[in-house]
Amino acid sequence: MGAGRAAAEHRQWAERHPWPPRWLRWVPPALVVATMVLDRVTPPSYFFGSLLTASVVLALFTYPPLGVLAVGAAGCGLLAVTEVLEDYVGPMTVVALTVLAVVTLLSAALCGVRRRAESRFRRVQAVAEAVQLALLRPLPARIGPLRVAGFYRAADDEALIGGDLYSVRPTPFGIRVIVGDVKGKGISATQTVATVISSFQEAALLQPSLSQVAERIDVALQLDRDNPPTEPMGAGPAYTPGEAPGPADEVFVTAVLLEFSADARTVRVLDRGHQPLVSIRQGTVSVAETDHSLPLGMSDLLTAPPRAVTHLLDPGDILIAYSDGVTEARDGAGTFYPLRERLQELCSGGAGPGSPARLVTFIEEDVARWAPTLGDDLVAIAFQPAPPGDE
Repeated sequence: MGAGRAAAEHRQWAERHPWPPRWLRWVPPALVVATMVLDRVTPPSYFFGSLLTASVVLALFTYPPLGVLAVGAAGCGLLAVTEVLEDYVGPMTVVALTVLAVVTLLSAALCGVRRRAESRFRRVQAVAEAVQLALLRPLPARIGPLRVAGFYRAADDEALIGGDLYSVRPTPFGIRVIVGDVKGKGISATQTVATVISSFQEAALLQPSLSQVAERIDVALQLDRDNPPTEPMGAGPAYTPGEAPGPADEVFVTAVLLEFSADARTVRVLDRGHQPLVSIRQGTVSVAETDHSLPLGMSDLLTAPPRAVTHLLDPGDILIAYSDGVTEARDGAGTFYPLRERLQELCSGGAGPGSPARLVTFIEEDVARWAPTLGDDLVAIAFQPAPPGDE
């Protein structure tokens, strides 16, 4: 799930909604035939040959260069034959044939440019998708004794990832998790996302405590702040005007770090300025207690080391980590999405939250109904200890 599912849904949507639509390829030849019919059934003083240029222009978006040339040649041939049969070859006919021939040649050339641009775009898109999926890897349904499920939605419809992040890794110290939100959103925040995830994945395997893992991420963010990104080699800016990153001293990330024990019956929580965890136990939704601290990247302002809080989990308990994009999703009246209230309604409905997969599916669909248009990136991940003997 996560970014992997988002990528699959992007591909499925593109397959269901191809551009240009398939029916458009029938329009150029139909327009040629319609033009000839109009020219035959109307008096000679009416001239519709100029419409043939429209068929060539439409062919530019649907056919290869040879197809564009074929449409233009067919139009020229039919127009010449029609005018000869009507014995009405005049200046308008010559002008129409000349314009049609010029437009055909130009359209064929532009068609070649379009196809090369499309090919390049597909290659760039494939590379971008591979990079994005390398950062936000698909979540497994289960890691040892821990059931996991989540979803991810970027505010930018054309991107698979944005400013939210997650990573789940089994380590010698237990199953470690980070869920965070980079300052900013969209494509401009992905560099910080890459820094945090790569630092976490390394530190989670080597550092014995969550505080030390957070310290390693703090150091990486400090390096980013001291060495801000520069313009890339070659022409063109690093970002579009609306996505330029903020000042280097504003690099920080709100995050929550989790460490599940080997049997997933205990979880340690280190809160670095992130949204409160939601706990569901026996149908009751509550906020998990944490020691709220400053975000990652602001360790130089801490007056005391952040403290990890330990919680006991029973089989069937569910712990949910999410970003503020979920709780700040607004409906048409501007009302924020009430996550805990909606979850309590679900749990009080009789069926209960069920599995983590069912729960995150409910959140994803419910947020989409509440706020059809996203203003921020979304991530939500649910964790549940598996009952004894469940394989």
